Amino acid sequence: MNEAPSRSPNAVEKVVTLVAASPVSWEDAARRGVAEATKTIRDLSVAHVEKRDVLIVGGEVAVYRIRLSLAFRVDRMRPGLTPGAPDVEVTRWLIVANQTLGTGEVVAEIDRLNSHGPCEFHLLVPMTHSKSYARARRLSMLAADPVTGIPSEHLPGGADFLGPDTEGMEQAQKRLEAQLAKIAAASYAATGELGDPDPLRAIQAVLARASFDGIILSTLPAGASRLVRGDLPSRVRRITNLPVTYLPGAAPSEL
Repeated sequence: MNEAPSRSPNAVEKVVTLVAASPVSWEDAARRGVAEATKTIRDLSVAHVEKRDVLIVGGEVAVYRIRLSLAFRVDRMRPGLTPGAPDVEVTRWLIVANQTLGTGEVVAEIDRLNSHGPCEFHLLVPMTHSKSYARARRLSMLAADPVTGIPSEHLPGGADFLGPDTEGMEQAQKRLEAQLAKIAAASYAATGELGDPDPLRAIQAVLARASFDGIILSTLPAGASRLVRGDLPSRVRRITNLPVTYLPGAAPSEL
């Protein structure tokens, strides 16, 4: 948990606090907390232990808990590529895509942006439902409560009793990992995460803890995408006041 040796003396950092737990030890709890934070936050530099405690069950320690303060860079200056070289300024881009992640349009846009100067990318994948889950959800919404006769869609919770869409989550995670690997192979800097199924909520959640110079929004073509039918590109521009590049594209073959 020491300071990274390559930190710039001009770095501007933000501090967030998180609580992590482990049944093994405080050290394991700290490792878990940092590992989870690095899934969505770039440039973590310092983790400071603020507090430690344990939960006791039946006279035995059941859970080790630790509260950490994590510092990460929010400025756009990064160390130069060679020792002693001056810092360079990067631009940061949020890429929002699911089924079109990995298509030629997205890859070409990443290459184009990097051709104008060093960039960092954060990939956001709203977890749209898999075909089987969406079909089951539609059927459940048509069903009526056996006691009241009220359609399920009008009952509290709707079709949530179906549970999580594991298949959709696995498909989205596979696409995300494949695209991150491609970007890393091109020596570009990128992070990624799965987000809320509602892309607007997912985007707002990311923007609450990070800043970007623009958003790349990639969906299926207008006739196939519910996002475009809902005029998502215009809605994103209104709520973010950021440039939005819209890239319609066909879904790539499954990995």
